[in-house]
This record gives sequence, structure tokens and C-alpha cells, in this order.
Amino acid sequence: MTTQEKKEFIIKILDTQSSVTVSQLSEAFKISDVSVRKLLAAMEQEGLVKRTWGGAISAYGSLNEFSHKEKEWKHTAEKLSIAYAAYDCISDGDAVFLDCGTTTTQLARVIRSGSKRKILVGTNAINIAMELSEAEDISVIVIGGNFRHRILSCVGAYAEEMMKTLFFDKGFISGNHLTLEHGFTTPDLQEARMKRLMMASCKEHYIALDYSKFGDDSLGLIASVSDLDGIVTDWRTPAPFIDQLRDRGVKVVQGNEVLSTREGMFV
Repeated sequence: MTTQEKKEFIIKILDTQSSVTVSQLSEAFKISDVSVRKLLAAMEQEGLVKRTWGGAISAYGSLNEFSHKEKEWKHTAEKLSIAYAAYDCISDGDAVFLDCGTTTTQLARVIRSGSKRKILVGTNAINIAMELSEAEDISVIVIGGNFRHRILSCVGAYAEEMMKTLFFDKGFISGNHLTLEHGFTTPDLQEARMKRLMMASCKEHYIALDYSKFGDDSLGLIASVSDLDGIVTDWRTPAPFIDQLRDRGVKVVQGNEVLSTREGMFV
């Protein structure tokens, strides 16, 4: 494969997912990590990608927002590992808030099939409420408002007013990106405002992000790194990045590589 073909291969990958790692490219191209880093450095100079911890991200800009359908089948193993790690943070009898998102949808499925019961789940995501509709021993509170068809979330003034009147033990909040410099961000400003209220309404909140979400910024700030209680991520997130988060006082829970089932819990 020529250098140009490798560049086209990387760009094609980043058209369908937000990041790629050095190790993935090294395996795909059968070249050393050093050679991959040199290639990514050259592509960054050409404005084709942005380099991150252990890889690169698309240079698509701060306004890009994938729909639920576009994200649903991306990084599924990583999202499932996050769901299991998040489930371990939940106790019987907890009141838990689940933000919209494909990772939190996985968590809803684990809650539905898991052994912990007497849980109350609040959510602003219609699909998450439906995931829990058959678990009659899991109470569900649905936050209503302006429905975002692509993301399956409810936002706006009505949703915000309702959110202000509820208080949960733990919250699991999704987003688009996180950097050490600028913090936790999302492209939509209404979503950013709603997520800030979610964080304020939870005694303890966790940001649920897979490895592909680190190293870039979206338009709207949700919270700085110093305002985060904890982050739940997967085994692919680079260790140096996790170390820096912990150095800043953020609790990091990291999921292990998993198969499609665990301890009889089908998702």
C-alpha cells in the first residue's frame, strides 16, 4: 500500500468513526508504531486529521453531531464495557439518571437484565424509557420536552424545569468530546445546558465516554475537567490521558474488554 493509499484509508475510517488509534493502523498497515505516527504527523500538517493521545481524530469541526442510528453500531464492545463498569457503580435502591446516548442505552439494557433491583431510573431519552418498559420492578421517570429526533432526547424549557425539581443518587451523562484543556463538550447548546442541569441534580455524576471521544472539542461547554466527579471509559483509552485526569482529581473507572454477555446478562 502506497503512502497516499494509507492516507485515503485513514480518511475513510474517520468518515465513519470519530477516531483511530496508532495500534489499529499499525496492525492494518503492518508497519511500526513509529511509522504510523510519522504518517499521522504528515497528515496533520496537511490539515487532513488532528493527532490525539495514541492516534488521530477527524478534522470535521466543532458542530458535527452523529445521529443515534449513526452511532449505534460504533465501538459496541467498548460501550458495553463502559456499561458494565457503570453498573458496578450502582447499588440496589439507587435513584439513577441516564442521559441520552448509545452508551447509556447499553447501560439501560444491563440494568434491565441485571440482578440489582428496586432501582429508579430517570431519563430524557425516549428509547431508554422503552428499553426499561418490560422491567416492571424498575421505576422510570421520563423527562419530557422538545424531542430531538436524531438524538432521541428531550430538551428545552419544559425539560429543564422538570430536571431542576429532581435529585438522583447517581447520574451517567453522555457527550461528544473531552479534552484536558477545554473540558467536556457537545455540539448542541440546548444539550449542553440540559447536561449541566443533570450534573447539578445528581449527588454523584459520571461522564460515560468511549476512547474515541477524547482529544477534540465540540462547540458547547458542558463542564471543565475540574467540575467532573468521575468518568467511565473503556480499556482502549490511553493510560497517559487517564493518569492526567486522575492527577486533576477526577475519578476514572475503566471497563475491561468484554464479550456480548456477562454472568448471564444478555444485552
